Amino acid sequence: MFSVSARTQYAIRAMVCLARAEGRQLTTAEIAAAEQIPPKYLEGIMTALKNAGLVSGERGKHGGFRLLKAPADIPMLRIIEALDGSVMPVNCVHTPDLCSLGCSCMPRQFWIGLKDVIDAYMRDHSLQDIAEGNDHGH
Repeated sequence: MFSVSARTQYAIRAMVCLARAEGRQLTTAEIAAAEQIPPKYLEGIMTALKNAGLVSGERGKHGGFRLLKAPADIPMLRIIEALDGSVMPVNCVHTPDLCSLGCSCMPRQFWIGLKDVIDAYMRDHSLQDIAEGNDHGH
């Protein structure tokens, strides 16, 4: 079964840390210490989040990172896709040619349905939900 990478799990923890900072800018070192993430590893993660337009980052003595949108306006799907790309239960969801059965594979529809449910769940949960421990009753 598919799994979320350690890199994405760290990214989510870093984003939760920024959400809880309530607009304050945090350095990589502050986030790494608060979330117990290896600092060198976190630098690459923060760059990916910045490239995805989720955080702003400034270098220098007074540098650091902050969210570019309110946590309620950041769906979890955006964070996960920024690090891992699209979630795929099986590789043929977007590329039916990978299998000799192609589009005639009956289980493929099941996997597409699973992907749709997972994407909807991640779209329906915002960073604010995660930071506040809300689960929409799921």
